[in-house]
Amino acid sequence: MHGRYALEPVAATVAGIHDHDARLGDFSAQGFAERDRFVDEWLGKLEPLVESELFPSERVDRALILSELRGDRALRDFARWRRQPTLYSDAVTRGAYYAFLREHAPLAERVATLAERLAEAPGVIGDAKRNLDPDLVPREWIDVALRSVPAGAVFLRETAPTLLVPTTSLERAAARGFGPAAEAAARALDEYAAWLRDDLQPKARGTFAIGSDAVDAWLREKELVDHDAASLRAWGDELVRETESALAEAALELGFQDWRTAVAGMREDHPAEDDLVAVYRQEMERSRLAVATAQIATIPYGEDLVVEEMPAFQRPTYPYAAYVGAAPFESQRKGRFWVNRPAADEDEKTRRERLEGHPRAGISVIACHEGYPGHHLQLTVAADNPSLARKALRSNLMVEGWGLYVEELMTDLGYLDAPTTRLLRLKDLLWRAARVIVDVGLSTGEMSFDEAVAYMVERPKLEPTNALGEVRRYTLNPLQPSSYALGRAAILGLRDRAKAAGWGMRVFHDRLLAAGSLPPKLLARELGLDAA
Repeated sequence: MHGRYALEPVAATVAGIHDHDARLGDFSAQGFAERDRFVDEWLGKLEPLVESELFPSERVDRALILSELRGDRALRDFARWRRQPTLYSDAVTRGAYYAFLREHAPLAERVATLAERLAEAPGVIGDAKRNLDPDLVPREWIDVALRSVPAGAVFLRETAPTLLVPTTSLERAAARGFGPAAEAAARALDEYAAWLRDDLQPKARGTFAIGSDAVDAWLREKELVDHDAASLRAWGDELVRETESALAEAALELGFQDWRTAVAGMREDHPAEDDLVAVYRQEMERSRLAVATAQIATIPYGEDLVVEEMPAFQRPTYPYAAYVGAAPFESQRKGRFWVNRPAADEDEKTRRERLEGHPRAGISVIACHEGYPGHHLQLTVAADNPSLARKALRSNLMVEGWGLYVEELMTDLGYLDAPTTRLLRLKDLLWRAARVIVDVGLSTGEMSFDEAVAYMVERPKLEPTNALGEVRRYTLNPLQPSSYALGRAAILGLRDRAKAAGWGMRVFHDRLLAAGSLPPKLLARELGLDAA
């Protein structure tokens, strides 16, 4: 784990490992070759180990690390470092943002270290210009970069200084050193955006599709599921049909012949723009109380969840909201829930569509998914697992599957059972089922970007503005969109086995969460449910 973080200093900062906070990392071609050598080296060390000579928990840790390494190997030929412009700019912006977010040391120390890190930003951007290949870079990824890179420059120039309120001589000295470094990094981002727009974009003709072989390898070796691209698509088609049928029934109960008409009416009832964050904050507090009262799972002592507006540089790929967990290698357990409000520079139609993505009847569903008993609870408990591997690595199937699973759980327990809320929850389940279809299509190259956006608008009825943001993120994270529905199904299967074994609801949830964010196949082994 420590070798991995030495190669990825920004990921180390995010995780709470602060040995590399003064660096952004090596983004040269040689640096990426070193990452490949690291993967091969550790595969060579771990694969020959004899399982019978390991403790049961060590066997699970070994399998988890191997799944991560094999996942990296499965995507090696795709050469993301030659295709993705934001791979470089995000390192600069996130490297700065998380230096403020992680409060592991006094402000003066963090700011002084960050100034050293930002001094590497022009070099990283120079590596980007040398590495990115117009024949491989997709135009859609340049579009994402042209939205996020300028926002990163604004963060460094305008937002970061407001986070520096020096009150001591050390803090004032750190602030003086930070200013020039931040300006140089912001200027590098400005020049990068201009280069992307004027030089790279006219020549870009690459694809974001990783290909069927890589999809099959990722599903088999990273997520450890018995699916390939074809069977996953068929499974998604069936889930879409089942969910549309359930939606039709729920709409009839509300007196509507078409669920789309019902949802359209609900979208018009949303919080005012200025009240949006406060409404989510109130709903998070209500869901936390419900989890504690119903004893759904144990809420760890000392956890905290901050609800705030989403940073501008994250807005292009998170149209609704997002959760950022506490650093697993730090003792503080403060998560953050970001809400995407309309931006001041957006036109009236776009602002309206953004707000329509937050209907009042559905906010409680999002609060359960992202906060309690959803991502915040799950990732907070997982961070307390003593295993280095389980602190550092996570399966999307568990993380995203748990978020979707708890929506159904809270409905079954009566918390989300209002007819309008139930309809919106089913609409959101259709959204996650539709993701499977679009995800497989985009990842294999069988579906274009525009076809994916049209599908998300037509089938689960996403707002056009939000569908664009969603599909942008799908292209950047192949197979992650499918993990919600796949993971939910796997957790429901584990719950059935636990129930057959005589486990109560709270016991199952506590044991599941404490095991860490493992792929479901490894969760079953860890919990002793693989033979149930």
